[in-house]
Amino acid sequence: MPRSNIARRYAQGIFQLADAEHDLDAWRNELAQLDALLQDDVLRAAFANPAVSTPRRMELARKLAPELRPETQNLLRLLIEHRRTSEMPAIRREFERMADEAAGIVIVALTTAVDLDEAERRRYERALADRLGKKVRMEYRHDPGLVAGATVRIGDRLIDGSVRTQLDRLRQRLAG
Repeated sequence: MPRSNIARRYAQGIFQLADAEHDLDAWRNELAQLDALLQDDVLRAAFANPAVSTPRRMELARKLAPELRPETQNLLRLLIEHRRTSEMPAIRREFERMADEAAGIVIVALTTAVDLDEAERRRYERALADRLGKKVRMEYRHDPGLVAGATVRIGDRLIDGSVRTQLDRLRQRLAG
């Protein structure tokens, strides 16, 4: 999924604040709450309505989530004023990526032809963590079109061990 420059800028600002406070986990929680709040159907309808003023939008959001701390309320105000509330999921993802990177955690997307049971998932996670020498956060996907095998995406790098790709390569060699 392409990263938004807007989301990246907001996430960088939040990350710098969270890092200075040594409180990445609290910010992870705050951003999760804010993201959930901005998915509320009533709030989304109000934000989509041009007749609802910015102060009224803030008031509605505050009533739905009074527990948000002042810094998060400021972020919410900025998003509302600049009509960027729809960017919140991307901001949260980008913040999570930065926080993980700072903690030395690598996101690994593993796509397999069949669903993996919990023991297989743990085995893949351990093997990849050992191989990379870092903590990994696994994202598991299932794609029967792979036929068999798996693909592993680590950042921009793709390791394709799927039978589908091997068959495609064989077909190209035979045709060429």
